[in-house]
Amino acid sequence: MNTTPEPQTAISKKKRERIRMKRHSGLQRRRRKLYALLLAALIPGLGHLYLGVYRKGITFIMLLLLDISALLYFSSIGMQINVPLLIVLGLLIPIGYFYNVYDVLQAAEYMISRRRRGEAAAVSSDEGRGPNNPFRGERGIPFGLMLVAIGILLILFHQKPPWLQVVIRDYGAEFSAVVLIILGIWAAVREVLRHRKGKGKGKSL
Repeated sequence: MNTTPEPQTAISKKKRERIRMKRHSGLQRRRRKLYALLLAALIPGLGHLYLGVYRKGITFIMLLLLDISALLYFSSIGMQINVPLLIVLGLLIPIGYFYNVYDVLQAAEYMISRRRRGEAAAVSSDEGRGPNNPFRGERGIPFGLMLVAIGILLILFHQKPPWLQVVIRDYGAEFSAVVLIILGIWAAVREVLRHRKGKGKGKSL
């Protein structure tokens, strides 16, 4: 006569299978993070593309191409601002490279933490929620305008029209100052809006 409790055996098998699946899922997440890190270390932007953060990945790749093209352009035309500008452009490459590696690790960690909470299906659709969301703002008109502007600059740096050198020589400092002022105003307004939004959420709670 068989007295083995079959329900308990079935439950233990399901438990072991659940543990095995959880370990396998954790191993896959760690491998995904490692692959993203290796790709980001190989070429800036590839790690973001691997994770599905396409806008950031394309942005890193395009900015790297723009920086290299600007370096080649300013080193070939022999302007007086050549040396300091070359130093700045040269420093932007390692800064952008290490920030790209850091950002892809943050994005991978965010996706892993979401999947651990059983929210994998909502990761790519939860755009604009939370400041740490790597998919925040993946869509938008500014991204397209940025690609158009970078494409135009790449063409100009390659063609080297004479008027471009004159514009940079005569108005380069003023243009840089205006860009910095606009970026400063944009950052300040963004911080004020974020602060007000945080205060509004606190009052609603």
